[in-house]
Amino acid sequence: MADRIRLNRMQFYGYHGVLPEERKLGQLFAVDLELSCDLYQAGTTDQLDQTVNYAAVFDQVKEIVEGPPFMLIEALAENIAERVLISFSKVTKCLVKVMKPNPPIAGHYESVSVEIERSRTTAYLGLGSNIGNRESYLERALEALQAEQKIRVVHCSSIYETEPYGPVRQPDFLNMVAQVETFFPPLPFLRKLQEIETALSRAREVHWGPRTIDLDLLVFGQKVTCSEALSLPHPEIARRAFVLKPLVEIAPHLVVPGLHRSVMDLWQNLNGGEDVQLWRTNNGGGKFGLFEN
Repeated sequence: MADRIRLNRMQFYGYHGVLPEERKLGQLFAVDLELSCDLYQAGTTDQLDQTVNYAAVFDQVKEIVEGPPFMLIEALAENIAERVLISFSKVTKCLVKVMKPNPPIAGHYESVSVEIERSRTTAYLGLGSNIGNRESYLERALEALQAEQKIRVVHCSSIYETEPYGPVRQPDFLNMVAQVETFFPPLPFLRKLQEIETALSRAREVHWGPRTIDLDLLVFGQKVTCSEALSLPHPEIARRAFVLKPLVEIAPHLVVPGLHRSVMDLWQNLNGGEDVQLWRTNNGGGKFGLFEN
């Protein structure tokens, strides 16, 4: 069980709501926060820098609630969670409850409220390119990921050159894997990856066809799901040498959820990985350890 910090019934005056009267006259809002974080070092050292400064959290929430109005308290809660996770790196999960004690709705009740939970998740992405300047497309994709406030690129594998997968004749790929941290939920995260692909001229005209950039969501925390929109972990992860070879480089002991096998085990039991050749080693220098600054 994670350690928690709770800030209960913080009260602010704001102008959020759908009705014109709410946005003109304003009303009282109450906010509860529950922050999950490791407090062992704070408890054993008694040092403020080993915990989350409650006063700083309060000030951040106050700035949002008393700032520009939102129509929905759902949006208000989302912005509070986002700000807390961006501003306080020790917080791994944020539970936000926003209450309207006196909403302008006919009837008898104490309040209305919205409660959301957002957390930092470690995800692994497969990147590939086989059109144009392949190296540049990989670099630009990583830059686009890093530019998004809700995503942080943590670690990148070396780059490998691989023969195309599937029946379509096309040039060889450059492939790599990146470990990222995000507090997007899975489906919005997938949509963000697709937005980056589109911005980098990705065309989806031929299945398994050539592409400027391919961003595959391989693993998202411990999430296991299967739907038309998203399957996690990636259904081909155990069969693709161009995924497993770079993944075993940066996360050999990662146990793939649903498969209950480590990346190293999957790689060692894969046949046909000889066509994945090292193209550039991540030496820790330059941008992402791979590119010149």
